[in-house]
Amino acid sequence: MHVVAIYNNKGGEGKSTVTVGIAEFLAANRNKKVLVVDLDAQASSSCALLGRQSLNAAIREGRTVVDLAAQLKQTRRPSIDPEQFLVWRAASEARGSALESMAMLVPDGDRMYDVESSMVWGKHNHLFRDWLKPKLTEFDFVLIDLPANVTKSAMVCVNGLAMSDFVLIPTRSTHISLNGLPRTFSLIDQVRNVNGDGFPTVLGFLLNATDKRNQQYRSIVRPMVAASTDGEIPPFFQNHWPASPALEAATDEDRDARTLKERFGNAYDHARKVARELEVACEKYERTQVQPIKLSLWQRLGLA
Repeated sequence: MHVVAIYNNKGGEGKSTVTVGIAEFLAANRNKKVLVVDLDAQASSSCALLGRQSLNAAIREGRTVVDLAAQLKQTRRPSIDPEQFLVWRAASEARGSALESMAMLVPDGDRMYDVESSMVWGKHNHLFRDWLKPKLTEFDFVLIDLPANVTKSAMVCVNGLAMSDFVLIPTRSTHISLNGLPRTFSLIDQVRNVNGDGFPTVLGFLLNATDKRNQQYRSIVRPMVAASTDGEIPPFFQNHWPASPALEAATDEDRDARTLKERFGNAYDHARKVARELEVACEKYERTQVQPIKLSLWQRLGLA
């Protein structure tokens, strides 16, 4: 089982769209059993994969990741069965690249703050890692959709990072996007330090809405790619997430897509290749000692 957080502390970088795309292709194209943990109060992934009606039903029934976190904080009992909190999306019966069944842990945005405000950094960081993660081994991939602007007080989200093996960072190739990377790495480093086991590790960057031919890419992103080639920062995925109306519409909760091609349109191959690259990167990862990125490097790259 691989647990991958899709995270960038800046908003608008495509985290939910990337999560949905990778989840759908791992399940339907790669025959993987997938769980999506939606920790974003906006519930974009949940609405895209389940629909608003199923999300609201889970909230009414107390079957959300927030309810699970509250129970784990109160009891820390290994007897808690996460299955009772999972919401399943049934497989499509369409021909061709039909959408496969998938499990979700959905958020309850209205109650997230109340639960998190009762949790303490350093004391409740590992509820998911210690009590939830061991119960999820039936899944091949657990994808965690994290929101933007996460701080140490956002303890449900901190728990999501703490249980992750890897982090994939989607980012656009603009100054305003890349300037958020130091804060993103700062929280990852803080969680890693408390974990004490070297995880989560950043698997790489995924460029979103990027045209490698334009001046912005050459002046902003190319120096970062050079730093990643030298091993100073994590690598960039070879494949990228293009600027595509089809990808933007892929998370539309009202879209009645039954196959991968219906959902992703002419961006099908891009999403498929990204999902496959993620799968290979997880399988081939060789554990190495991870060092925090120094402020001087961010400054040299013009990001601090």
